[in-house]
Amino acid sequence: MKKILFITDKLDTLKINTDTTYALMDASIQSGYAIYYTLPQYLSLINTTLYCKNIHLTLNNANLTDNKHKWYTEHDRSANKVDDFYAVFIRNDPPFDMEYYYLTQMLNFVTHAKVINNSASLRNFNEKLSILNFPNFITNTLVTKDKHAIDEFIKIHKSCVIKPLNLMAGRGVFKINDLDINYGAILETSTNYYAQTIMIQKFIPEVIDGDRRVFIVNGKVIEYCLHRIPQNNQIRGNVAAGGKTEVHKLNSHELNIAQQVAAWLDTHNILFAGLDIIGNYLTEINITSPTGVRQIFTNTNINIAKLLIQSI
Repeated sequence: MKKILFITDKLDTLKINTDTTYALMDASIQSGYAIYYTLPQYLSLINTTLYCKNIHLTLNNANLTDNKHKWYTEHDRSANKVDDFYAVFIRNDPPFDMEYYYLTQMLNFVTHAKVINNSASLRNFNEKLSILNFPNFITNTLVTKDKHAIDEFIKIHKSCVIKPLNLMAGRGVFKINDLDINYGAILETSTNYYAQTIMIQKFIPEVIDGDRRVFIVNGKVIEYCLHRIPQNNQIRGNVAAGGKTEVHKLNSHELNIAQQVAAWLDTHNILFAGLDIIGNYLTEINITSPTGVRQIFTNTNINIAKLLIQSI
């Protein structure tokens, strides 16, 4: 039986009713693979061979609305070459810090197993910065840590949004304007006193209606998206930030954006991505560990996880 390895966060932190990693594990088993998991700290590069301590898993018949009962069973523990696996899914969440960077370097030495998404792309295509490859689809954007440039940009565009480049789930996102009473404090915090590069974008008013997560699998655009709607006077619709979710069919503009991004992803052998679209604007291209596929399956019966497993 072919084996698939999941590099994950700790399993007990996963909420299986919404978690994409769980969906991928389940789809792997349904497709005839044995599944194993490891944590990033259990990988070791010895000369040019990457090894990992790993645990064989089976999934229990868990109630997907009940996270209190254990949804997996651990079996034998072993140490293997990563190349002994048929495929490797990198599913540990950002921050994309130096440890994450080192992980992508270590995975460069995997020569037989298929790494998803491939380590070079994870390293080279930051989820925020990648949108700059599509200037026709983005709002006015500045990437810098220069105080003067930041002040000028906000002075011109008035309402703006500040984003860190290495986080996820809406963490560290601030709305700011040139008259904000906390103007200086927000910028100092976001840039670590102008020592850390950030992204600043002209505020997109449609964010109050939410953003849409659009999925691409092996060059194919999934026709339904996850609409994430901010709650409680927030501008963040991320599920982790309390956003409400709905599932909608893509409109023609969203489909156009997604098809052009899909072609770009294909040239870089990126099998799985989640695009974020606010209003008419592309705001992120998520390739580290995109989430949201369970909600699509629940509402449409489109099994994105199964499509991804089949694509390997």
